[in-house]
Amino acid sequence: MHSIPLKVRSLEKELKSMLSLQRKMKLRVGANWDISFLDAVQGTSVDELFGKLPFDVVGGARPGFVLPQIDRKAIKQYIQACHERGFRFSYLLNAPCLGNLQYSRKGYKQLIDLLEWIDQSGTDSVTVGIPYLIDLVRKRFPHLNIKVSTTARVNTVRKALQYEDMGVEEIIIDEHINREFKTLEAIRKAVKCDLELIVNNICLWQCPYNFEHVNHDGHASREGEEGQSCYLQYPGYLCLHRKLTNPVELLKSPWIRPEDITHYEEIGYHHFKITERFKRTPLLLEHVKAYEQRRYEGNLLDLFTLPRRGAFTPLHLEYFIKPEHVNIMKVSELEKVFDLEFRELIQIDNQKLDGFLEHFKRYDCNQITCSQCLYCERVFERVATVNAQKVANAAQRIRNFSEKLLSGELFEIPPIHYVFRIPLAKSFLKKLLKWRALKLKKDQ
Repeated sequence: MHSIPLKVRSLEKELKSMLSLQRKMKLRVGANWDISFLDAVQGTSVDELFGKLPFDVVGGARPGFVLPQIDRKAIKQYIQACHERGFRFSYLLNAPCLGNLQYSRKGYKQLIDLLEWIDQSGTDSVTVGIPYLIDLVRKRFPHLNIKVSTTARVNTVRKALQYEDMGVEEIIIDEHINREFKTLEAIRKAVKCDLELIVNNICLWQCPYNFEHVNHDGHASREGEEGQSCYLQYPGYLCLHRKLTNPVELLKSPWIRPEDITHYEEIGYHHFKITERFKRTPLLLEHVKAYEQRRYEGNLLDLFTLPRRGAFTPLHLEYFIKPEHVNIMKVSELEKVFDLEFRELIQIDNQKLDGFLEHFKRYDCNQITCSQCLYCERVFERVATVNAQKVANAAQRIRNFSEKLLSGELFEIPPIHYVFRIPLAKSFLKKLLKWRALKLKKDQ
């Protein structure tokens, strides 16, 4: 994990050659826990990493099974490595729901124990999703800086002012208003605290599934809830299905191109966040390079979190071995459903999008329907290439699987599956999947 591959060293050299640009821009990047990544981005605009345990009593905005399975000792060592290289670290406590944990003696003690460990680990700030945690940290750990997560959906001047009044040092703005320049400018003028924008989010614009999805993810990363269900991310399937059946949604998504950073700097934004925490180091470096260089030549979709073979750390399939909750053979179909290379299905030529953002400075998308405007539709026709047949096939596979959640087919457990409830059989199956994941990792 500490050795730097040839490709990584090459990207490192390119990144460090950009030092002469001397911009105010600061990049905040998801921690994949690889120390070689820290070495590669020293001296760039990256000034902070963010991350968390895959499971803790608060939870976060990603399900624990998609994240690298790291422990407390390794996180403490990583934070120390960050500090040695001049980076700050923010621990995520950004689940939008605590399941009323805070209203019991046991739950309160668990929260304090977690916060004490976070504090002792040397973290510089916590990124929180609810006001209760702001007040708790302020009361019990006043020296810790507090950032407000995007899960709090700060998207108006009033909301921003109210969070600033709670005493936070920084607010991560709701990414769904990334193209509402008048609102962004008004928020920047209204508050004195730092503000941060997410640049490579590929959620549906004003997604109707978003609140449900983030809430599900919060519970799917909470310690103690792992065995209560088999989380299958239904909102995520609907989101991906919409993008495949109506690909122009990819253009409407609230991302910020590397070339367009300057538009946000002009209105006072200088802190930008690059997700995800489960990207492999070469891909994460590629994304840092694009935003550091403010230019990306190729398929714009490569900058986002979409199905892509070998790009992400392994999914922990053993999580899904829950024969007491689901038909594990039917759940195993997930692997085939998402075995796709999104970049082969749809390409968006990033260089053809120069000037795309100007439209949103003049028009308010909240005051008109897409069917009346059709701006994105016209641009999509010009800049995108779609493999219609492959897209249709992928969309159908996702639809077929998600329908099984509604029909109850996934919960029809044949008697023969009861053998998997035997601890020895269940343990063997989990070990088999872990071995398979390690083998796949080596092959990649």
